[in-house]
Amino acid sequence: MSLFPESEVHDVLVIGAGIAGLTAARELRAAGRRVLVLEKSRGLGGRAATRRWNGFPVDHGAQFFTARSADFLAQVGEWMTREVCFEWSRGLHRATDQGPEAPEGDNYPRYACREGMSALGRDLAGENASFVAREARVGSISKAGDRWEVRSEDGRTFVGRALIVTPPPPQSARLLGTSAPDASAALARISMAPCLALAARYARIELPWRGIQVPDHAVVSWIGHDTSKRPDLHPHATVVVIHAAPAFSAENFDRNETDVSDELLRTASHVARVDLARPAACFLQRWRYALGSDRSGPAALHFAGTAPLILAGDAIAGGKIEGAWQSGREAARLLAEL
Repeated sequence: MSLFPESEVHDVLVIGAGIAGLTAARELRAAGRRVLVLEKSRGLGGRAATRRWNGFPVDHGAQFFTARSADFLAQVGEWMTREVCFEWSRGLHRATDQGPEAPEGDNYPRYACREGMSALGRDLAGENASFVAREARVGSISKAGDRWEVRSEDGRTFVGRALIVTPPPPQSARLLGTSAPDASAALARISMAPCLALAARYARIELPWRGIQVPDHAVVSWIGHDTSKRPDLHPHATVVVIHAAPAFSAENFDRNETDVSDELLRTASHVARVDLARPAACFLQRWRYALGSDRSGPAALHFAGTAPLILAGDAIAGGKIEGAWQSGREAARLLAEL
């Protein structure tokens, strides 16, 4: 049995303050559960990430999101009412051998956030967010009777009757290898690919597209006009975000930043048919675990026992922000049934 007093035992520990973890925490707290979320960084939202760059918000992770299911459409509608997000585009350009091709027809909406995609995480956490322990990078997970004990790398120990684990599967599999080998094995079967994301800033230029999807390219998969989401916040600048293709990202993940940036900028210039090779400034974000496979099945995985364990996250629910949100809701539902 755990040596920790009941006053220090949480009903649920959630690892990761991404969209899935924060959604699960919100649902469980609304049901009266005592929940603590452990987050390795200071930010909220996971890969729905925004960096303040020279005072400008820049999305260097997820670029936008869509909504297909009725329940997530309702959530998006509520977000739009409170101006957390807005409809950014109904279609995106597509790269061709002749240059970017404009979308045709009335495509489904793509949503973005004026203050950056991290606004989603901040909203899910609420104004106080006192239930989130930030800069609490998990070092180990163990089970003591009917309790989970999670130890952070800085020596703190947190105790819960149930555990929800949401980080990328390769990271979660390592953490659960000893205490929950079946769950670790299930996670090890879920692959994820890296992504190199380059943000580049220019003097204000007009671009005829909001985003260019670049399928099946060896170097680049996405070129985004970040300033089109918030032109009034970038009055004298244009920011472009370039995502490298998965194979290129894997092969060049540890390559020198300058060399990678130069190659991405040259390639994006050719694809977009505009000179992007000489920005005023740029930065490279290396996402080691960014893209999951199109996985079908349950939105969250439940491992029963004396102390319940739930695996959640966008990689488990097929990727995307909507998948992460649905996975968090399913994790909360599974625990509510116990």
